[in-house]
Amino acid sequence: GTPLRYMDKPSKDGSSKDAWYSGIGNIDVHYSSGPANHWYYLLSEGSGAKTINGVSYDSPTSDGLPVTGIGRDKASLIWFKALTTKFTSTTNYAAARTGTLAVASELYGATSPEYAAVANAWAAINVGARPGGGDPDPGGKVFENKTVVNIPDAGAAVTSAVNVTGVTGNAPSTLKADVNITHTYRGDLVIDLVAPDGGTFRLKNSSSSDSADNVVATYTVNASSKVANGEWKLRVQDVYRSDTGRINSFKLTF
Repeated sequence: GTPLRYMDKPSKDGSSKDAWYSGIGNIDVHYSSGPANHWYYLLSEGSGAKTINGVSYDSPTSDGLPVTGIGRDKASLIWFKALTTKFTSTTNYAAARTGTLAVASELYGATSPEYAAVANAWAAINVGARPGGGDPDPGGKVFENKTVVNIPDAGAAVTSAVNVTGVTGNAPSTLKADVNITHTYRGDLVIDLVAPDGGTFRLKNSSSSDSADNVVATYTVNASSKVANGEWKLRVQDVYRSDTGRINSFKLTF
């Protein structure tokens, strides 16, 4: 059957949120709990593509950086102890981060891998920062465009471009495309990555049933057939009426 909730990427249910944002308190609690579910998955299993018990998962992070999991036993212990000794009826996401970090420090020490994993998992759902500011993929070159591009309602496609230079040969088979889009009905959007030669990779299809806000996601693309250097574009089109939005940023990591 179809799962009721997805912890690796909560937004797959069409309504839950993958990461915290300032307006999350205004939506149904069943959907605003999505980031907490996502945090637990990241803490226990880690980010990225993997197969667990024969099921494929690919958990994104809001900051585009990886999270290394510590296992379900440790993650469950940290959450349970925080829930029973640190949280109150008014605990919000920021306070939950503080409480779980306190528990991780008590159990494993403030310089432990477990403590760092708790902080990294929270940062990966847009709550707090990573210790030391994070560590992007040391082997990758990053190209980013933060120029805001408005997306017209049911209009022509718009693009955000980055000019890739200094990368030898073809693009990798694990090219990372980070997309940050504000939109009031993300199901309206069709999103493509366009290579320098004009070839396209579909990142997201439209869906009339996906009424959630915003697209904040990291997509992994096998672009190994394309030359790396040149102008790469994020192409976004709103194909249904009544909602608008904007591209906030577009980033490629080679």
